[in-house]
Amino acid sequence: MRKPELDVHQKKLVDEKRAEFEARQKQQDAFAKSHFPDGAQLCNKCSTAAVVMMDGCKTCLNCGESKCG
Repeated sequence: MRKPELDVHQKKLVDEKRAEFEARQKQQDAFAKSHFPDGAQLCNKCSTAAVVMMDGCKTCLNCGESKCG
């Protein structure tokens, strides 16, 4: 017996679903789509790109870590 093959429409649907799945599984850039200000640096404590200069101190807007104490 021969193995049943998918018709053209089924193959197209499978290819579309595979492309959707692969697009969702791609690793996101840590600096992409951030709601923190542009130019924010990566926090050593929480690993979020949310460190900005605030009142003369580098402060993480995500976890509150500050270089000034």
